[in-house]
Amino acid sequence: MINDIKLRKAIKTARNRTEAYHQLQGMIRKVYHGVFKGKRIIDNSISSHAVRLLANCIIAYNATVLNILYEKLINSGAPQEIIDKFIRISPIAWDHLSFTGRYNFKKDGSTVDLEMMLKTLEERLYKNLKT
Repeated sequence: MINDIKLRKAIKTARNRTEAYHQLQGMIRKVYHGVFKGKRIIDNSISSHAVRLLANCIIAYNATVLNILYEKLINSGAPQEIIDKFIRISPIAWDHLSFTGRYNFKKDGSTVDLEMMLKTLEERLYKNLKT
């Protein structure tokens, strides 16, 4: 097993993915300065589940956006070198999200233009991955 490089690499990748997930949860707890803490065991359990739910929502959002971009890359006939770099982007990343501040959502009932957001991301992706 020690000499099996593929197995060692797979174990290391899984370990890093798990560590990134726990770091995301830690960041959520840190940013909210104890909002997810309680005085009773049940409160702490609920808080733990709330942090996990928020972390999983972030990962699901990122995975959805990355999947749509990946399909666009494949359908547009992007070079393999760009696709190889793209698939290394992790859905656990949270650098592009802001956990602090007050948010003012649109009150006119309109929705977020996901297509425009994805078009902008695709343009930036091509620009960044080509360098």
